[in-house]
Amino acid sequence: ETPRHRGTCYQAANWIKVGQTTGRGKKCPTSKPILPIKDIWLHPLHRNFRSILCR
Repeated sequence: ETPRHRGTCYQAANWIKVGQTTGRGKKCPTSKPILPIKDIWLHPLHRNFRSILCR
């Protein structure tokens, strides 16, 4: 939840912010956000993670 959490601990632990959720939920029939929008953070486990993910 972006307004409540800034991700400071994730940034300090070298996690990478890759985007945000849409807030729609899994089975939402409308395009309006009904759930809180959250940040998506990834922690690379391999040195060449970008080339592996782009395959």
